[in-house]
Amino acid sequence: MNAPATRKFRDPALVDCGAGRRLDRLGGVLVDWPCAAAAGPQGDPAAWKEAGVVHAAAVPGGPAAWTFRADPPVPWRVSMPIGAATITLEVRPAASGQVGLFLEQLSQWRWMAARLAPGARVLSLFAHSGAATLAAALAGAAVVSVDASRQATALARRNAAASELTDRPIAWIEDDARKTVARLRRRGESFDAVVLDPPSWGHGTKGEAFAIDRDLPPLLGEVARLLPAAGGGLVLVTCHSPRWPATRLRDALAAALAEAARPAPRIATGPLGLSSESGRLLPL
Repeated sequence: MNAPATRKFRDPALVDCGAGRRLDRLGGVLVDWPCAAAAGPQGDPAAWKEAGVVHAAAVPGGPAAWTFRADPPVPWRVSMPIGAATITLEVRPAASGQVGLFLEQLSQWRWMAARLAPGARVLSLFAHSGAATLAAALAGAAVVSVDASRQATALARRNAAASELTDRPIAWIEDDARKTVARLRRRGESFDAVVLDPPSWGHGTKGEAFAIDRDLPPLLGEVARLLPAAGGGLVLVTCHSPRWPATRLRDALAAALAEAARPAPRIATGPLGLSSESGRLLPL
């Protein structure tokens, strides 16, 4: 008698979402964590019972924390295919309810990597755990990776080591994105590509407040001036702020490029989101 076929699951993957939460498969572990965009009912309620890691309050109205119903692997990592190779990212549950990586960005990293010529200079702003930085490095680019968080930069460096990319030309800068861009402009530097995923709110290394409504348009104006004056540069900008849909990002980027006297660009736009294995769409 033939043995029953073993079902192969995608990993990492969004398994289901709904009721303000998402269920992800990360390195063989089901993670149940909060997500305000996950509206409507859950598509596969039974799947949630298998969650090994949950971020929730122990009692209604109490403080939320991570509960580990099963021991995750050590080290706890996932591999993300970028072209013919992969980057490896550490799963790091934080008190905020985040897990240290963003599956919805995978298609963006692939899009960018496929368009970078070997030796291209790339500026990665708000680099967080370094995934965009590593995708660019994997494509053969020289990358300046910027994040104001010491913890995020340390995580990004660990991800570079896990991805076997420590020998690539990556400059790690722990500083405010706006200050770094201004400094690079004063030096007369230019980049073939810039990638940024700004937060709705944030702080620099010295407490400088960042608010996306106020600070993104002028930042894009400075970024535009770091691109080649003759044109041909690439900008990838995404965000998770509900007040900044793709159309608003497009208009802000187009205005910044025009003000910087860069050639009229071709701008592609689209929603940021994930489809779950249960058939639900999670808009992000």
